[in-house]
Amino acid sequence: MTNENYKGGASASLAMPCGNVIDLARSRSRGVLTREEVSFCRDKGIPLAYDPTQIGWLPATVTDDLNVEQLAAKPARRTRSHSAIAHKPQINALHPQYRLRAWKPYDLPHYRALLDDPLMWQYMPEAYPDPLTNETAAALIELSNASNHHQVFAVLRDSRIVGQVRLLYDVDDTDPGKAEISYWLGRAFWGKGIGSDVVALFTARCFTDNPSITTLIARVHKNNPSSAKVLAKAGYAQHGTDHKDANWIMLSVTR
Repeated sequence: MTNENYKGGASASLAMPCGNVIDLARSRSRGVLTREEVSFCRDKGIPLAYDPTQIGWLPATVTDDLNVEQLAAKPARRTRSHSAIAHKPQINALHPQYRLRAWKPYDLPHYRALLDDPLMWQYMPEAYPDPLTNETAAALIELSNASNHHQVFAVLRDSRIVGQVRLLYDVDDTDPGKAEISYWLGRAFWGKGIGSDVVALFTARCFTDNPSITTLIARVHKNNPSSAKVLAKAGYAQHGTDHKDANWIMLSVTR
């Protein structure tokens, strides 16, 4: 985790105006702070730490009961072999202008150029790691390739990196056939139809390459109708809001 500079004192807990209480001595495994909690902590001068493993901000005073090595050493809850899939370059042979590949260390300058933009994070579930340093960006690239819990790919269009797609496994303990997709595109590539192409093609590939997956879900911020439209074009249907945060609309598609 990358610590921010200390800005002021902090007690063991912090009460927000809405009544929520932020436990500043929480364990790291409890997950990252919400966007509202991050903003409140910053306003109050509470030191924060960016957690590249969970991709979000935590109080700098958390008890660190996780580390990347421990997570990487844990076996998957069910056996999968992802290595062959991860190296298949095409999203779809009928659309050769699009390719997928793992992020590489030499992508760091381009990765930062795409993501170090507050508008890019406006409708992401994680808060903007302002600024996105080389250290944080390098850690995110490394972690994208370090887990069998997900698959993360850089998306290339005509040999140019335009964004990222991600397939996350084990999202529902009651339904092993459910997985989640997410994606982002650099701001220069918005409004060009690329998102619709990529989501449709990546959805088809996820089903083809993962026979055990029967349902794909996606989450879209309620103020981001463009992304909801992209998913609808790919066959995703809305079915309510995330029970953890009503600002996020849930969509899904089945085989």
